[in-house]
Amino acid sequence: PGKWEDCDPSVCAVPEVCRTSSGPDSGNSCKFPFRFHGKTYTSCARWTWSGVNYGKYWCSTKTDRNGNHVNGQGNYGFCGFCDNAACGCGGCGGIDGRRKVVGVAQAAPFAQSDQEP
Repeated sequence: PGKWEDCDPSVCAVPEVCRTSSGPDSGNSCKFPFRFHGKTYTSCARWTWSGVNYGKYWCSTKTDRNGNHVNGQGNYGFCGFCDNAACGCGGCGGIDGRRKVVGVAQAAPFAQSDQEP
């Protein structure tokens, strides 16, 4: 009683959380806003580095006290399909720019050879 964890969603509003669906910190919640390379992100950001994850949307799962992404420790994941409004992917559709289709497998999971943000 009196703690956030005890909130009953039937009597109080519980905001949706954007959780990562793949990557090194899969299943963790995105920490918005986060800063990376001088830019502030309030939603999942497009992965612009080459490799199998190119074009997917990612987010930070750990920030410092100033909101900066904690880099180099695997503190990120991929947002998966953007059906969850909490991920804020705008009109991206899915991880590869398409809408989620029931029964279609998601893209391959994180590869160790990809460059980490």
